[in-house]
Amino acid sequence: MVLADNAALAILGASCAIGLSALGAGIGIGHSGAAMSGAITERPETFTKSLIAVVLAEALAIYGLLISFMILMKLSTIETLGQAYGAFSAGVSIGLAALGAGIGIGHSGAAMSGAITERPETFTKSLIAVVLAEALAIYGLLISFMILMKL
Repeated sequence: MVLADNAALAILGASCAIGLSALGAGIGIGHSGAAMSGAITERPETFTKSLIAVVLAEALAIYGLLISFMILMKLSTIETLGQAYGAFSAGVSIGLAALGAGIGIGHSGAAMSGAITERPETFTKSLIAVVLAEALAIYGLLISFMILMKL
């Protein structure tokens, strides 16, 4: 019975990983995509540059999906409560990191789209904030990997 409880906690971690990551991705895609739509209406040539923020936001959901798969593949090896908490922690780690990154990408990606519509030469400087927001999710991904490798 304890194994079932441990597995349930690990499954909850997997659902937190994909659920929170997808929420972050949705926020990022929504804000960046809306701004991109406005930007390409005024300047169609900004499409590929504005699309970068949308693609980076989508990657957040992929990070969560990857960790969810890893947790679910380890279910048969999770025997102790500590291991179950480890799996849960890995899921929450990437989920919250991706949620924060999604909010950051959404705001900075939207601002980037607006900026490059008015002054296309600001693209490189505007991209820095979007990339730094993406790095937040990568930090969570790395910690999740490290936790899961210790189980």
